[in-house]
Amino acid sequence: MKTLQLNLSNFGATFLILIALVISSCSMEKDKEQMPNQVTETDIKELRANHIIPLNKAVKQYEKYSKQRADLLKDTLKKKYKNEKFSDTRAVWFDIQTIRAYLAYIDKYAEGAEGFQFYFGVSSDKVKGDAKNHQTFFVAPTVSRVVDGKTIQSGYTVVKGDTIFISDAIKKYELGSKGRSVQKASFLNLLQDEDGYLLNAGSLNPPFDDN
Repeated sequence: MKTLQLNLSNFGATFLILIALVISSCSMEKDKEQMPNQVTETDIKELRANHIIPLNKAVKQYEKYSKQRADLLKDTLKKKYKNEKFSDTRAVWFDIQTIRAYLAYIDKYAEGAEGFQFYFGVSSDKVKGDAKNHQTFFVAPTVSRVVDGKTIQSGYTVVKGDTIFISDAIKKYELGSKGRSVQKASFLNLLQDEDGYLLNAGSLNPPFDDN
């Protein structure tokens, strides 16, 4: 009788373990369905093969940008902004948690996004602090669309629930309202929204020798 009770007890424990494994398996499958974009080892290998560059290449790119872009504009920008100490942005910093949050935000709300596009820009002259009139960038998720017969990745956001492609908004702002500040202001007011998918407002850093 004691043996039978022991066996039943073991069977009960085994049964509970099996139930737990089934529940765990179902939970894992559910997580996979909820998070289909999990990074795999294959993804990491492809990243390293196609996108990670060695330090010497990065240094050469930075120096080439200095000589063929930044240095040529240095005096012009100082004169334009009437500031002899003006030194334009050479790097933008985001903490890693912000990047993770942005990726999760895009996964959750920008359904169908296929990639990201980085757009260079210049901060407003109304911004306070070192960011005023400095080079910056913003990031937009992209989807495939046909433009002039070619399939391209096009950055987009949402304004009041409507999908707006960045290139369309820029063209309309630059061409449709060129030289008419009232119309430009009116157009921009139409595009104001608290939400959207565009990432900006990182910490701007000048050239390293100016730190």
